[in-house]
Amino acid sequence: MKEMPLTRRRFLEGCAGAGAVALSTGVLASPAFAKGGDIGVDARPKAETVNTVCQACPHGCALTAYVVDGKLDKVIGIGSDPQARGMLCTRGYGCTQSMDSSANVKNPMRRKSDGSFQTITWDEALAEIGDEVERIVADAGAGAVACIYGGNDPTVEAYGTRFMHALGSANALRDDVTLNVNKEAALTQVIGVGSYAPDFDRASMIVLVDASYADVATPSLCAQLQAARERGVPIVAVDARLGTVGSFASEWVAVNPGSELALILSICNHLISANLYDADAVAAQTSGFDQWAAAISGCTPAWAEGVTGVESAKIEELAARLAAAAPQVAVEFGNGRIGAATFVNSSETARAVCLLNALLGAWGAPGGALLPYDMSAAGFEAVMGSGAPDGASLEDAGTLLSFPLGATFGASAANALKLVGTGAIRALFAMDADIVYDYAALPDLAESLEHMELFVCLSQQMTETALCADYILPVRPYLQAGSLPAFHDGAVACASLGTAAVEDENANAWPASEIVAGLADACGAGDAFGFALEEAASAQLQAVGLTLDGVSVNGAVELAAGQVKRVEGWPTPTGKIQCASAACALAGLSATPAWTPTYQTSNIMGVDSEDMDLGTQDVDALLTEGLSGRPSFHLICGQQTVFGDHGYNTEELTDIARTYGLDGIWVNAQVARVLGIEDGDAITVGNDLATYQGRAFVTERIVPTALYLPSGFGHASEKQKAAAGLGFNPHRFCEPVVESGYGTLCTQEALIWLWKEGE
Repeated sequence: MKEMPLTRRRFLEGCAGAGAVALSTGVLASPAFAKGGDIGVDARPKAETVNTVCQACPHGCALTAYVVDGKLDKVIGIGSDPQARGMLCTRGYGCTQSMDSSANVKNPMRRKSDGSFQTITWDEALAEIGDEVERIVADAGAGAVACIYGGNDPTVEAYGTRFMHALGSANALRDDVTLNVNKEAALTQVIGVGSYAPDFDRASMIVLVDASYADVATPSLCAQLQAARERGVPIVAVDARLGTVGSFASEWVAVNPGSELALILSICNHLISANLYDADAVAAQTSGFDQWAAAISGCTPAWAEGVTGVESAKIEELAARLAAAAPQVAVEFGNGRIGAATFVNSSETARAVCLLNALLGAWGAPGGALLPYDMSAAGFEAVMGSGAPDGASLEDAGTLLSFPLGATFGASAANALKLVGTGAIRALFAMDADIVYDYAALPDLAESLEHMELFVCLSQQMTETALCADYILPVRPYLQAGSLPAFHDGAVACASLGTAAVEDENANAWPASEIVAGLADACGAGDAFGFALEEAASAQLQAVGLTLDGVSVNGAVELAAGQVKRVEGWPTPTGKIQCASAACALAGLSATPAWTPTYQTSNIMGVDSEDMDLGTQDVDALLTEGLSGRPSFHLICGQQTVFGDHGYNTEELTDIARTYGLDGIWVNAQVARVLGIEDGDAITVGNDLATYQGRAFVTERIVPTALYLPSGFGHASEKQKAAAGLGFNPHRFCEPVVESGYGTLCTQEALIWLWKEGE
């Protein structure tokens, strides 16, 4: 691997001033690295090495952990990892330090009547929780019990789901704010599967739609984009904010927030009306094309200019360039890739991107859009699976709104949480999910959780969610606990495995697998977990022709062609790419992807972009004419590679954030000039729901209609000492708007005001 040291200059280039941290193949070393006082290889202490994976996010990049005297000394990315290719992001490095965090929970705790917590034993905690669950099930049925799980550790999802099913409940719900349940459901309506892989390595043109939400957090994507840029491949970023992707992009199409769907539909309209699309591919692969083409006949580039702020001539030019490069065009819709921060039309944008691929003839073409590997055909999921019971799910509750498009992935977690306090949910388990932070838009959620009959939180740290729980069960940090394998089905099919690398300094924290198995036993369902974690991991790997030892040697391995194949055909009801979906129509949506305006609209007009610069257009009139009261801005949020949405914050990561001002509020430079705001000024943003005072980061890399506040900061729990007082949770500005049909909380549908302190 080519060395890419993390220098101050490279850091600032990657950050674009206040973006994410650049990637590196270097190491994060502890003081033990230079133990003995001398510099040099011979002076370093003898280290044991363990190949494992990072679990700071779902991508599971492989790393080598160097351990000295039972303590983590350093970590290095593994070059043979087919995805990460030897690199780790800053979050990956920093989260390794979470094992020693002073915010980690040390023992099981029970809430007392005065709201404080007392330490109890595991036997006491499990027995008391088991008694409560059995009482609730006997009184109200298994449908009154639910769990919401995060997605970084495959063990939590598999064990949590099996636990619910063993109780007779179907209510195992994915955290749909931090996971892409809406995007998966939308893709399924078009292509029959919940993901696809843009073939960046062979593309002649790349389009990244909303990549800034995750700030290109994955090392694998960064490596692919860097290689493409070096080959001279045009990389077009379609976004309201140019984050770290600006390090790779050759062009920025700056759109008003939430208008990406309008842009995609207008490009499709122009491809069809100008006869620039692949008619043969469309005829062979799609159903409902004529219906969709008629439905978007009014979505012209001229129409889209008024919605997106992008000139119609530029939209037509972009469409022509896509047609010329087709089918070697790789289009990625990043909104929802790691965190499902959404507008009311985000899922429809995912559907439209699928149909753009169809018009370009990109499906299945080298350099285009590849269907995922069919992991389900291997049967590894059956090892931990136990079919969801009938008649024991939240859909039985009359107060729950139905979201059939998300049914494949469980009921809407957002709407399930609305039932807290109504009696429909009487026992809830939060497993590695900081739901109080994630669903802050739901009014009075924390208070409702505190007053429900039983709320149990499995957590490494004393999060806002943990503070609301009746019982807090401490989870062992990931480098001290093994995990089930993760199977990745993108451009490369591979399996990765988390192996315990470091001794457990807090013996009273348990691995998530042992906690869930203990809970099941206490609830009278212990037979569901009559196996060890290693046995389940081994059985899953055997299903794809791998062994436990073989994967653990490398942390991650590529699957051979004979072990797994890509999905063949289109597993949809029509057997083709569906331009029109009967399921969407039944869910109350348009059968074809159609424009849905954002919930609220900024009272500022957009300014067109020119390549990587917003240009010099005067925006004085935009802010002074035709406005009643102060100007309003779309609030956009998103992750940086320093923090995830509810990653366990460490001193190392928060020090970086404070040093470089990564919690700053992004303000368009022209807007700032008109309002008399300079970089670093104290400013206040707010609406009727919340206000926050922070520092302005003045930049050309955000459209005038938007302000950006990074997520992952702003944890309100004083027990999370590293993060206390840093930033603000942008979800607190949002109303509880839920995406129709899909049930996902729309965490970017908020308008806020801005004013300079002292005004």
